[in-house]
Amino acid sequence: GERLAKREEDMCKDPLERLGCGGCSAQEVKDHPLFKHLNFKRLEAGMLDPPFKPDPQAIYCKDVLDIEQFSTVKGVELESTDHDFYHKFATGSVPIPWQNEMIDTECFKELNVFGPDGILSPDLDWKGQQPPPPKKGLLQRLFSRQDCCGNCSESEEEPTRL
Repeated sequence: GERLAKREEDMCKDPLERLGCGGCSAQEVKDHPLFKHLNFKRLEAGMLDPPFKPDPQAIYCKDVLDIEQFSTVKGVELESTDHDFYHKFATGSVPIPWQNEMIDTECFKELNVFGPDGILSPDLDWKGQQPPPPKKGLLQRLFSRQDCCGNCSESEEEPTRL
């Protein structure tokens, strides 16, 4: 009763007034006092467990009986194949129809073409490329420069070199 009324009072009906929807991206949410004790850098780096992990088996919605009162869909029962599909769907292992169509039409077949006798083309052959030259150390860079120091523009003498 009273607790539910408080929750409803806290909910913003206008999407533009909701936390994180004002155009300030995630920073608006991170700066909210509710999250002031949360170290987002450690959380994003995976060094900290999130304060809440949704249970993938839990259903976060209204009771089925409440939904039946206003839903026009009746008598739907999920079969084991449906459960398998939804389980795989979350991992991305179920191909989407347009992906199958692209594979069937072979529109990217030319990307799989290699050089003569099936060897890799030079742009794909990482083994044949020369490694980049090693970077020079600080002292090497300082003492190998031949730059003018800049204070000799008016002088007719040989410029001082570094």
